[in-house]
Amino acid sequence: MKRTALFLVLLLVGITPAVAAPKSVAVKKLTIIATVNAEAMVVTGKTIVTVSNTEGLNSNILLTGMDISGAQLWQKTIDSGVDEIALASAVDPLGNVWLAGASSVLTSVESATASVQAENPDGVVAEPVTKLRGDMNQLTLWKLSPLGDLLGTYTLSQSASALINAISVNASGVSIVGQLLDKPFLISATANGVYGKVISIGTSKTQLSAVVRHSDGSVSVFGSSAETLAGKKLAGVRDGVLIRVSKTGAIASVVRSSAPKANRAWLASDSTLALTGFVKSGKVVETAFTKFTMAFAPTWTMRVPSLGTSTVLRAGKTTFGAISSSSAVTGVIGWKPTSASVLLLALDVKGVIAGAYGSSEITEPISLAYSKELGLIGLAKTSAQSVSLFKLP
Repeated sequence: MKRTALFLVLLLVGITPAVAAPKSVAVKKLTIIATVNAEAMVVTGKTIVTVSNTEGLNSNILLTGMDISGAQLWQKTIDSGVDEIALASAVDPLGNVWLAGASSVLTSVESATASVQAENPDGVVAEPVTKLRGDMNQLTLWKLSPLGDLLGTYTLSQSASALINAISVNASGVSIVGQLLDKPFLISATANGVYGKVISIGTSKTQLSAVVRHSDGSVSVFGSSAETLAGKKLAGVRDGVLIRVSKTGAIASVVRSSAPKANRAWLASDSTLALTGFVKSGKVVETAFTKFTMAFAPTWTMRVPSLGTSTVLRAGKTTFGAISSSSAVTGVIGWKPTSASVLLLALDVKGVIAGAYGSSEITEPISLAYSKELGLIGLAKTSAQSVSLFKLP
């Protein structure tokens, strides 16, 4: 009762009671699992699956399954006899791995014809003619079991090669975003690989970097734009954009994240609409982490100094955000990197830093993945231009 009375008295005399500041946390060292040859990584059950693109007579896709110690469990190659490349990856609710990328058309084998042996008195040996590779102008989805067995390949011919930036999978199907002929696009497919129509959003002045499928059939896409979209005009040098596309393919809403004379972009999102991206204003670069509602209203947001690269993943009630950092971060004790290093922040339901994990052995985060069996796993670049898997200590 006395505390309540004192609180009211302070308000009446114009004095605001002090609110306890969030406690600082001591940084812990991330555990490096293994150095790998990979461009992407997902986790399905107890298995870490890395994805890499290999070169040979034709380009193929190599998948490697590993346990939590980095030991190889299996390795599978997708080789249909034509060039193929995987550019984005995700796991569906059943644990199947989905890859999105591009492939070239399988040319038909020419029928053999009788040939007449020409005279060759000088014994000249003709050099074999190298077969020209076809353009990878087929947008392609691959569905694989948790053990890497190919379950289905779904293609859609395009006028040019498509650059895939992100993929999202749920029980009803798959959605991907990217660039096609310099224009950003969104396309979805059913779980059986039946494609819908290609939806163009903006011009080359817009970049789509992340996508989330929703249970009601709508899709959210995120990125950046320096042009007017759905009547919403540019506010900064470049704005971050949040776009909802209805089940029918119509743009239902556009929200811009902007600051005066600033360059903003959303880079990644998880299925709960926890987003991350950069804010560049003059020489100041920060990473923003924001949790949005389905109506694109922010429930919390926080910024930290960074080098601009980041990724995000929500696991349970914790949002994990990884950044490339070269400076101290307020609220993180013991973090004083002298060069680019990965810092992983654990944010609570209010966006407050509840844990911090870092390593100077890795320089730039690529992706985060999670399973109940393995916990949080990350993939990051190293200073030696290689790639490493990491986990929480």
